[in-house]
Amino acid sequence: MESLAVLDVHISARWQHDTKTGPQVVRRNADDLQSVAADNGFQDWNTEYEIAALDIDYLVHYRGSSLNATANNALIRAKGYSQRWIAETSYSTTKRSLGDAVRALGWYRQFREIVLMFAITNIETLCEPL
Repeated sequence: MESLAVLDVHISARWQHDTKTGPQVVRRNADDLQSVAADNGFQDWNTEYEIAALDIDYLVHYRGSSLNATANNALIRAKGYSQRWIAETSYSTTKRSLGDAVRALGWYRQFREIVLMFAITNIETLCEPL
Protein backbone atom coordinates (compact mmCIF):
# COMPACT_ATOMS: atom_id res chain seq x y z
CA MET A 1 0.00 0.00 0.00
CA GLU A 2 2.84 2.41 0.74
CA SER A 3 4.25 2.22 -2.79
CA LEU A 4 0.92 2.59 -4.66
CA ALA A 5 2.09 -0.26 -6.92
CA VAL A 6 -0.52 -2.05 -9.04
CA LEU A 7 0.07 -5.79 -8.78
CA ASP A 8 -2.91 -7.19 -10.66
CA VAL A 9 -4.99 -5.99 -13.60
CA HIS A 10 -8.33 -7.55 -14.53
CA ILE A 11 -10.06 -6.44 -17.72
CA SER A 12 -13.34 -7.87 -18.92
CA ALA A 13 -14.20 -7.86 -22.62
CA ARG A 14 -17.86 -8.58 -21.88
CA TRP A 15 -18.39 -5.58 -19.55
CA GLN A 16 -19.61 -7.77 -16.71
CA HIS A 17 -20.72 -6.24 -13.45
CA ASP A 18 -18.39 -6.15 -10.42
CA THR A 19 -20.42 -8.86 -8.70
CA LYS A 20 -19.29 -11.32 -11.39
CA THR A 21 -15.71 -10.24 -12.12
CA GLY A 22 -14.72 -9.34 -8.54
CA PRO A 23 -14.94 -12.87 -7.11
CA GLN A 24 -12.83 -14.18 -10.01
CA VAL A 25 -10.04 -11.76 -9.12
CA VAL A 26 -10.31 -12.68 -5.43
CA ARG A 27 -10.17 -16.42 -6.15
CA ARG A 28 -7.15 -15.96 -8.44
CA ASN A 29 -5.21 -14.01 -5.78
CA ALA A 30 -6.57 -15.63 -2.61
CA ASP A 31 -3.13 -16.70 -1.38
CA ASP A 32 -1.81 -13.13 -1.43
CA LEU A 33 -4.85 -11.17 -0.22
CA GLN A 34 -5.48 -10.04 3.33
CA SER A 35 -8.62 -7.99 2.67
CA VAL A 36 -11.00 -6.98 -0.12
CA ALA A 37 -12.29 -3.39 -0.18
CA ALA A 38 -14.89 -2.38 -2.77
CA ASP A 39 -17.98 -0.28 -3.25
CA ASN A 40 -21.48 -1.62 -2.70
CA GLY A 41 -21.77 -2.78 -6.33
CA PHE A 42 -19.53 -5.68 -5.29
CA GLN A 43 -21.90 -6.69 -2.46
CA ASP A 44 -23.36 -10.14 -2.84
CA TRP A 45 -24.07 -12.54 0.03
CA ASN A 46 -22.69 -15.53 -1.90
CA THR A 47 -19.45 -13.65 -2.51
CA GLU A 48 -19.28 -12.54 1.12
CA TYR A 49 -19.46 -16.12 2.40
CA GLU A 50 -17.01 -17.37 -0.23
CA ILE A 51 -14.46 -14.69 0.69
CA ALA A 52 -14.95 -15.38 4.40
CA ALA A 53 -14.25 -19.08 3.73
CA LEU A 54 -10.92 -18.05 2.15
CA ASP A 55 -10.04 -16.22 5.42
CA ILE A 56 -9.95 -12.79 3.76
CA ASP A 57 -11.43 -9.67 5.38
CA TYR A 58 -14.53 -8.56 3.45
CA LEU A 59 -14.54 -4.75 3.53
CA VAL A 60 -17.47 -3.90 1.27
CA HIS A 61 -19.99 -1.22 2.20
CA TYR A 62 -23.54 -2.40 2.70
CA ARG A 63 -26.36 -0.88 0.68
CA GLY A 64 -29.08 1.20 2.25
CA SER A 65 -29.34 3.50 5.23
CA SER A 66 -30.91 1.18 7.78
CA LEU A 67 -29.50 1.07 11.27
CA ASN A 68 -27.92 -2.34 10.62
CA ALA A 69 -26.24 -1.19 7.37
CA THR A 70 -24.98 2.00 9.01
CA ALA A 71 -23.49 0.07 11.94
CA ASN A 72 -21.84 -2.47 9.62
CA ASN A 73 -20.40 0.31 7.44
CA ALA A 74 -18.94 2.02 10.52
CA LEU A 75 -17.23 -1.24 11.53
CA ILE A 76 -15.92 -1.75 8.01
CA ARG A 77 -14.45 1.78 7.96
CA ALA A 78 -12.73 1.07 11.27
CA LYS A 79 -11.19 -2.16 9.87
CA GLY A 80 -9.46 -0.44 6.97
CA TYR A 81 -11.97 0.41 4.23
CA SER A 82 -10.67 3.95 4.32
CA GLN A 83 -7.44 2.69 2.71
CA ARG A 84 -9.34 2.12 -0.54
CA TRP A 85 -8.54 5.71 -1.54
CA ILE A 86 -4.90 4.66 -1.90
CA ALA A 87 -5.77 2.29 -4.76
CA GLU A 88 -7.99 4.89 -6.40
CA THR A 89 -5.11 7.40 -6.18
CA SER A 90 -2.84 4.97 -8.01
CA TYR A 91 -5.35 4.59 -10.85
CA SER A 92 -5.87 8.35 -11.05
CA THR A 93 -2.12 9.02 -11.14
CA THR A 94 -1.67 6.58 -14.02
CA LYS A 95 -4.52 8.11 -16.00
CA ARG A 96 -3.27 11.67 -15.45
CA SER A 97 0.35 10.93 -16.35
CA LEU A 98 -0.12 8.53 -19.28
CA GLY A 99 -3.62 9.36 -20.51
CA ASP A 100 -6.94 7.64 -20.00
CA ALA A 101 -7.37 6.25 -23.52
CA VAL A 102 -5.77 3.27 -25.20
CA ARG A 103 -4.59 3.55 -28.79
CA ALA A 104 -4.64 -0.13 -29.78
CA LEU A 105 -7.61 -1.53 -31.67
CA GLY A 106 -7.48 -5.22 -30.77
CA TRP A 107 -8.57 -6.43 -27.33
CA TYR A 108 -5.31 -8.24 -26.57
CA ARG A 109 -3.23 -5.23 -27.56
CA GLN A 110 -5.43 -2.95 -25.43
CA PHE A 111 -4.90 -5.24 -22.45
CA ARG A 112 -1.15 -5.27 -23.06
CA GLU A 113 -1.10 -1.46 -23.32
CA ILE A 114 -2.94 -1.06 -19.99
CA VAL A 115 -0.60 -3.51 -18.25
CA LEU A 116 2.40 -1.60 -19.64
CA MET A 117 0.92 1.69 -18.39
CA PHE A 118 0.75 0.35 -14.85
CA ALA A 119 4.22 -1.19 -15.14
CA ILE A 120 5.65 2.18 -16.18
CA THR A 121 3.89 3.88 -13.28
CA ASN A 122 5.27 1.26 -10.86
CA ILE A 123 8.81 1.77 -12.18
CA GLU A 124 8.54 5.58 -12.12
CA THR A 125 7.78 5.53 -8.39
CA LEU A 126 11.00 3.58 -7.78
CA CYS A 127 13.19 5.97 -9.75
CA GLU A 128 14.74 8.99 -8.08
CA PRO A 129 14.17 12.37 -9.75
CA LEU A 130 17.26 13.81 -11.44
